[in-house]
Amino acid sequence: MTDLDELRRTLRAQESLAPDPGDVLAAATRRLRRRRIASVAAVTLAVAALGVGAVAMLGRGTATAPPASRVNAPPASVTEFSVAEQVPPAAPAVSLEDGSWDLMFWAVQPHFATVHYGQGHRYAFEIEVRDGAAPRSALAAKPSDAKKIRDPQSVAWQDGPGRWIRVTTTKPMAPAETLALLTKIRAAPPVISSPLESLQIPAGQKVDTFTSEPESNTLVLCPDPEARKAPLDNRCFSLTVSPAGRTAQPEDGAIPEEPLPVHRFRTLGAYTIEVDSSSAQEQAASALMNSVRLNR
Repeated sequence: MTDLDELRRTLRAQESLAPDPGDVLAAATRRLRRRRIASVAAVTLAVAALGVGAVAMLGRGTATAPPASRVNAPPASVTEFSVAEQVPPAAPAVSLEDGSWDLMFWAVQPHFATVHYGQGHRYAFEIEVRDGAAPRSALAAKPSDAKKIRDPQSVAWQDGPGRWIRVTTTKPMAPAETLALLTKIRAAPPVISSPLESLQIPAGQKVDTFTSEPESNTLVLCPDPEARKAPLDNRCFSLTVSPAGRTAQPEDGAIPEEPLPVHRFRTLGAYTIEVDSSSAQEQAASALMNSVRLNR
């Protein structure tokens, strides 16, 4: 069973009990984080694919997208953050300007970025930006005619020589409705007031994955973010910031079968900071955790 399958099963099993959706999602993602899959962001992006379960978290924080120019972003790399030694990294320069959709989160990895929206605690809308050439099935450019949209729930196009964009939604739509939303995609970063303000990146580490949500952040640091490995390289660090008390209290300790077996945590205000590392990186992990500064 894959991590996505497990997350789907957990959410579906809990739906009949009508619990708080934020608690269910937090508990499910915490279990998957502890199993340490290839990238922590894979859990968050898997949640995006679910639509209904993930969008139930909307309304728990402040998330907005400012008005912006109507032109497309230039065909530059979406991953300049990966070589920067600054956290949080810059948000991707793409967003949806439509008041009927609520911004849920954004995430960045090398050569990839995503911005996810929800509507009415029911539907999901996601914008993916990737470096390189689009698949053969993609359009040569952003469509301007609804007749060119073969699948209204999934549209991809080449956005210049250096990148391509894919838009997906769980909402049933006619081609004209999808086209209307595509015209509202702007070259402006989404704005989410997430809790992480800053931290000190350990020497030799770079940002591999970062996610920003209204009440949480996820960060993976690795020496070589370009080397996508499953499971994670044991030289990496995984850090999460989430509301304290939402799930069972985490525990310090080690899980030998995981590539990042040493788990430690601390409470800072209303939030819990968790860091996973290898045994050889315990001292650096402690320094990383203690360097975290929150904005509330």
